[in-house]
Amino acid sequence: MMTKRETFSLMARIAVYYEQFELDQKKLDSWHEVLKDCNLEELEAALHEHVSASVYPPKIADLLKKPASARVVPDPEETERITAGNEKPASREVVESELAKVRAILGKGRGEF
Repeated sequence: MMTKRETFSLMARIAVYYEQFELDQKKLDSWHEVLKDCNLEELEAALHEHVSASVYPPKIADLLKKPASARVVPDPEETERITAGNEKPASREVVESELAKVRAILGKGRGEF
């Protein structure tokens, strides 16, 4: 649980890093309303990460985003393991039906595709 003083401290640090970041009472109150249940150390770590990667001041969402490890795209082998056996290929009839719909939308006849 963050105090308003801690929220101010975090925002003051943002203002030091980014000259264009304006800090006023209304902004402090609004940010505190969203951040009051957050952990200050985690927000500070997110700020340090943001500062090292962006020339623009962070928005609240930039500080609350999930860790990068949660957004890692799997490599082809891992994707194969994840999806193996979970999908059945479409039947020939379904494939032909869907292709016919696409041809109709594009105004193409069979073989013009």
